[in-house]
Amino acid sequence: MKLSPTNLKILAYTLDVEGFNSVRVLKQCGIDSADDLQEDGEWMPVALFDRMMAATIEETQDPVFGLVAGRSIALMKYGAITPLMLSGSTMRQMLDDINRFAPLVVERCELELVEDRQGARIVVNPILRDGLSGRFRTEQVATSAVQMLRFVGANSVDIRQVDFPYARPPGHEKSYEAAFGPRLEFGRKECAIWFNPALLDAKLSTHDPIAYVAARTRVESLLAAMKSGSDIADQVRQWLLRALPRLPTVAETAEHLGMSERTVRRHLFALGMTHADLSQECQRLMAERLLAEGKLPLKQVAEALGFSSVHSFHRAFRRWSGLTPSAWRDNRSA
Repeated sequence: MKLSPTNLKILAYTLDVEGFNSVRVLKQCGIDSADDLQEDGEWMPVALFDRMMAATIEETQDPVFGLVAGRSIALMKYGAITPLMLSGSTMRQMLDDINRFAPLVVERCELELVEDRQGARIVVNPILRDGLSGRFRTEQVATSAVQMLRFVGANSVDIRQVDFPYARPPGHEKSYEAAFGPRLEFGRKECAIWFNPALLDAKLSTHDPIAYVAARTRVESLLAAMKSGSDIADQVRQWLLRALPRLPTVAETAEHLGMSERTVRRHLFALGMTHADLSQECQRLMAERLLAEGKLPLKQVAEALGFSSVHSFHRAFRRWSGLTPSAWRDNRSA
């Protein structure tokens, strides 16, 4: 799983605001500075974010720093979703928008609205669950959700209970009560924030229709551009298949698609692949088709795929399939 570098940038900014050394934390993650974390940059492995949260706990010596990160002004500074939240008409609309546009920063939404006979609650499903980092992310997201409830007017009575799926960390009672209120339950099956359901559809005095439409237009455009990444992968495949036996470079592919090389790389990275991966995938697809047809000797198949020799084709095909080209063709014929 991957996530937008915006998540790391927010945490780095939070450290700076709180008087800690974000550079030292970032360097532990192999990142020179927060300037390297571009909001539209290549997505990063969740494991890197895991490492950064662990380094943050080490730097701050605060195992519940996730409570601080969840209400940081950094959340207002970065990301395209915040302006949408601030100008929305109801809390229900906010939650719908979060669910729709969360893929701009994480692969799946971490908040789920549940309404049933027991009442209304926001269930937190963090992208990381285990260890200190899992607790950090759970508390960061849960604190942000409570901040949203307070933004729409929730008071201490409206936030009826907050559940956590782990034991109460000793010595931090005041920090938890300051973040969530007095009604806390630990050792539950999930992290859930129970609240007054009347808040969901109450009209917000802060609603600004013009600002909302402008923010919505922007995030819709960003989401559409991101989703087009999967179309780009298909376009790259078709281009590479047509180009065989020549293997175009990334620069040539970008020029063919009318994009920058960086944009092509970023879209493919978000899908967990590279241009080289697609080149080999296309070679394999073409190889299997030609071998299945059985019309060409191996030398001509190798040449049709851009290999300099039968030996190099043999080695590559065995790496792809675990079989030699001849064995693969024989199995097809059997």
